[in-house]
Amino acid sequence: MELDVSRALLAPGTEFPFSAVETVPPQDVIGETVTFEPALLQGAYSAVDGAVRLTGKLTTTAHAMCALCMEPATVPLAVSFDEEFRKDVNELEDEAFRYEGKQVPLNQLTLTLIMLNLPMRFLCKRNCAGSKAYQALRKETPKSSCEEEEPRTQRPFEALQRLLKEDEEV
Repeated sequence: MELDVSRALLAPGTEFPFSAVETVPPQDVIGETVTFEPALLQGAYSAVDGAVRLTGKLTTTAHAMCALCMEPATVPLAVSFDEEFRKDVNELEDEAFRYEGKQVPLNQLTLTLIMLNLPMRFLCKRNCAGSKAYQALRKETPKSSCEEEEPRTQRPFEALQRLLKEDEEV
């Protein structure tokens, strides 16, 4: 789908509301097929110096198989966006999307936002125990190679904090 932004190009700096529905085809994500309900994009657009800016929120639901039990799993996605479209952009090098004429294509924006916000793995429910085969495997090897006896803390700035304290003591 393409969004007609001619009103914004005629009135630079003025925001105009928009609402659009974009259909995303099934995607192969690392060998798994992920399907999507139609994505709803709502927000506002404006234009300044030929560049069109879209801000708003994308909502959809992704469907795939649970990573542990292979049952259907769904993940609702709600993604805020603030993106720029320009006529003279190289999409591979610049952080903007390309448009031509007075129409802004929404398909690439929608696909990019969805793919960047998919979870690492789908789970059918929070505490999924997994299939019987998976449970048997977990009994044979209860800890994975990356798990330790004592869990490590996940504080990336802890080392910096220790350095600051050492500097204060000196």
